[in-house]
Amino acid sequence: MPGIVDVLTSFGTDRTSGPERSVDDLLATMERHGVARALTLSLRAVHYGGPEGNDETLQVCTRHEVLEPVAVVDPRRYLDCAEEIERRTEQGFRAFRFFPDVQGWSVEGANFLRLCEKLAEVGSRMILPAGGAGQPTKIARAAAEAGLPALLVGAGYSIMGEVMAALEDHPQVYTEAHVMDTPFAIETLLGSGPRQVVFGSNSPERYFESPLLMAQYAEMSGAARGDYLRNNALRFLGEEGM
Repeated sequence: MPGIVDVLTSFGTDRTSGPERSVDDLLATMERHGVARALTLSLRAVHYGGPEGNDETLQVCTRHEVLEPVAVVDPRRYLDCAEEIERRTEQGFRAFRFFPDVQGWSVEGANFLRLCEKLAEVGSRMILPAGGAGQPTKIARAAAEAGLPALLVGAGYSIMGEVMAALEDHPQVYTEAHVMDTPFAIETLLGSGPRQVVFGSNSPERYFESPLLMAQYAEMSGAARGDYLRNNALRFLGEEGM
């Protein structure tokens, strides 16, 4: 089977914890575990300035074709966000990631909802933290209203039922499961959205082996495993599964 597509990686320095996560470490992990492509971003875009961090993401991904750039947009910088979305789309960014939990804003804010419309206008997609109770539903409804694919990341067991309902109600909503460490979690999620659950490792912040082992030992067919590790991510990106 062709290599894994990992939708959740990053590099750089997280000002809240831990040492720098180097691009070399990310690339080495990908090579060691058969990851063909990874969506990634510079943490500088999250913590120290979006446009400058997005520049760094683009530079790194231009040097390494196995890395696909993800842009960060902060709705608090509302006046220049639409222009940033247009500029990054022209540069080849196909996904935009938001960090309301880190940056301190709400997915119910009018500024964020306007940006959802802008992303839909340019044919992009968004990646957000699943958050706590109620947030997956708010994100799913915002994505549906805008006609925008959305990927929920970091969903835990406590909101698993809400995520499952969101997948069932909104075919443009996807989720990954790197923190789902309960028995049969992947199988259960795939039962609600067999084409909407994608592989994400959150590497190198977290150990890559944990979500990979979950995928390898999950009780599912070879075809379903291939969808989870690769094809569903390609669908999220607007490509056909292989």
